[in-house]
Amino acid sequence: MLEPRHLAAPLAAADAGGVLLRVLIGLAVVIAVVAIAIAAGAGSLPKAEIRSRTLALEKNAPFAEASREVQLPGGDVALVAHFPRDVEPEGAAGEATPAPIVLVHGTPDTMGAWGPLLFGEGALAGRFDVWTIEVTGHGMAAPAEGPFPFQRCADFVARTLEALGLEGVTLVGNSYGGEFCWRAALDRPELVGRLVLIDSSGLHRTQEQFLSEEVKMRDWGFAARLGYLLNSEPRVASALDPHFEGGADDGRVHEVWLGLENRGNWNAMIDLVRDENGGREDELGDLAAPTLLVFGEHDEAYPPEVFGREFERRIPDARLEVVEGAGHYPHEQRPAEVARLLSAFASGE
Repeated sequence: MLEPRHLAAPLAAADAGGVLLRVLIGLAVVIAVVAIAIAAGAGSLPKAEIRSRTLALEKNAPFAEASREVQLPGGDVALVAHFPRDVEPEGAAGEATPAPIVLVHGTPDTMGAWGPLLFGEGALAGRFDVWTIEVTGHGMAAPAEGPFPFQRCADFVARTLEALGLEGVTLVGNSYGGEFCWRAALDRPELVGRLVLIDSSGLHRTQEQFLSEEVKMRDWGFAARLGYLLNSEPRVASALDPHFEGGADDGRVHEVWLGLENRGNWNAMIDLVRDENGGREDELGDLAAPTLLVFGEHDEAYPPEVFGREFERRIPDARLEVVEGAGHYPHEQRPAEVARLLSAFASGE
């Protein structure tokens, strides 16, 4: 007969095995529940509600009034807003009318980010024929199945211009929206007469050049896909604040938070962050459109002395303008200065 001391080790091992088994079963249940929740879109705000709530914001009243949907070839739907040029001022007869300006937002963002440039100090609205495009996979855009790499977003911009019957436009993009624009200009040069890149992506970045939140989105695998479940305004503020002198205002934070309450929008952001690799930077030398580069002096994501200068070196007909006192969003922080630069450039000066 075995003595108690001989039974102790096997019993302890059995107990430990049982605990481990229960932990593994519990973990499997949690994973299954999370997977089911994700599949069902738990915690994800419907696109229609995001659109209605975003356009209901006081700052976005002009976009609510001017926005409409446009059917694209292939079944996609684009949300655009149009702000026509006012009646020609007296004495302007005979002067060339500038081509339409088309504004393309970055990620994660909506067309509402262009409000300060359009309606603030030095407002573009009324002085030019201006369009804004809500890019597929973002904010208020119609629901669509992913993934959303850069090329898909660039193609969406080009197809929207085509559907609107616009050619030779001054195409303006900020951040990832800049890359959507310069890719579209490469692929469909007849659509773009002039190009404006505001703190644009598109050049290769080393691991050290990515911001901490970008590293997490790139490296955390499937876990990063669950981020929309933990989305909150304080988290959004912590990501935006470094890009704004004195921090991002509450309205800006709320708008971005609202867009990221949708699972598809969140995953589109992850898709783009993971697709940023300078994949077409060698083609920048083929850009035919005159290009204005506008970079914020204090941009932490794409410092002008590195990325602005490299774009200027690679694009044949490019000029860099650095906006003092601004970060990654100079069109929001210094709208009068950016409006002045953009107005002169779009008018051919």
